[in-house]
Amino acid sequence: MNRKTSNNGHLSLAEWRLLLRPRLLLMVCASTLTGAVLAPGSASSWTVLQAVLAVGLLTVAGTLLNQVQERGLDARMERTRDRPLATGRLSVPAALRLCAGLLLPGLLLLAGSPVALGLGLLAVVWYNAVYTPLKRLTSLAVLPGALCGALPPLIGWVSAGGGLLDRRVLLLSGLLAVWQVPHFMLLALRYRDDYARAGLPVFAAGLSERGVLRVISAWTLAAAFAALAMAACGGTSGLSGRLLLPALGSWLIYGFWRQARRGSLAPFFMRLNLFMLLVLAALLADYLV
Repeated sequence: MNRKTSNNGHLSLAEWRLLLRPRLLLMVCASTLTGAVLAPGSASSWTVLQAVLAVGLLTVAGTLLNQVQERGLDARMERTRDRPLATGRLSVPAALRLCAGLLLPGLLLLAGSPVALGLGLLAVVWYNAVYTPLKRLTSLAVLPGALCGALPPLIGWVSAGGGLLDRRVLLLSGLLAVWQVPHFMLLALRYRDDYARAGLPVFAAGLSERGVLRVISAWTLAAAFAALAMAACGGTSGLSGRLLLPALGSWLIYGFWRQARRGSLAPFFMRLNLFMLLVLAALLADYLV
């Protein structure tokens, strides 16, 4: 079938995966769940599930809208050219209908908490109206864009009855925000040719190889120390968190040092992502034990 032929509603499983971005969805839902279950009080299982489901729906809606906004750019990049909106297999009106069909129930699920509802709206608006257009202007869009990843645990926390300015959830949200910066920097380095082909600003275009290493190492150290701060400043009260978070931070720093010595940071990307998943798992273990 021609790449520009619409075939709404009959996408393959692979195309649905490209459309929904399940790995992003998993991370967002995991951080929301962590925020919700760690909140003080006795929130019901339904309240926790409601928060996770709401953020999941908002995430997919934001992803769909982002792909509508960037379908022209996606079509020019090797990494994204097979996305259904870039190929024309899914039309813009169909994508917008699907987006609305996910956005509205996602917001309704948060309506019981005005603060959570406001944070949910902020997440979608910030991602699609601030971060997405800013990417076309500067490679430093990753810095304001990091706010998007910091909001899910906050939404889970306040949905479960926690206070918005509680130190514990702010430490977790801060860690997620800091972690996102080297995550996106490494992604931008891996696909820098794609970005150049699409006409997007290329990360570290004016820096030497040593300069790139210094920038990424600084943010990696910041993520490791943010994990240490969580353990030291009351971000977790359980033994597993207090022991594992500093260990995970050390493991992250060692991995970066080893890959920098080998002259290739590509394998470090997997370690960085695993680090964040293990941090969330350690925090959840505190709740379960």
